[in-house]
Amino acid sequence: MSGLLPDRIDVLRLAETGRTLRGRLPLAALTRLAPTLHTVEGEVAVEMSGSKEGRVRTLHGRIVTTLSMVCQRCLEPMTVPIDVQFQLGLVTTEEQAERLPEGLEPLLIAEPTLRLAEVIEDELVLALPIVALHPEGSACAARVPAAVAAVEPVEPEPRKNPFAALAQLKNSH
Repeated sequence: MSGLLPDRIDVLRLAETGRTLRGRLPLAALTRLAPTLHTVEGEVAVEMSGSKEGRVRTLHGRIVTTLSMVCQRCLEPMTVPIDVQFQLGLVTTEEQAERLPEGLEPLLIAEPTLRLAEVIEDELVLALPIVALHPEGSACAARVPAAVAAVEPVEPEPRKNPFAALAQLKNSH
């Protein structure tokens, strides 16, 4: 499947059949991610496959996009390329989540169908930088030192000892 991704899918069935989904999702559809972005223009390219090994059903795939965020150093827009791969173990109970093989993150399935945008949004939120900053050596990094260099350092005044007068009195007697 190519083009826009469906809104809801049966991920358990996807895992049982081993199908692969390929498509796009508009960034504007990711309402929890939107407040962290400068603009919500653009799309997310997604490829995901389901599989079943024994009793473990998985959903794995790749998400690629470029996000527009605000640099926290210069407060100007910047682009953040995202290319994240994920492997999720599909579970219906907490006990199943505890028994998942290492390397699989649990995805708790409470309903027969799942909003695909929520899964994609969760993975994108986890892939975001902790603090959005232009890379070192970029125009942003060059502006900050110039602004800091314009401010001359202030030498602190020598501290006066409040007991100096007492020391003089003691030495004079």
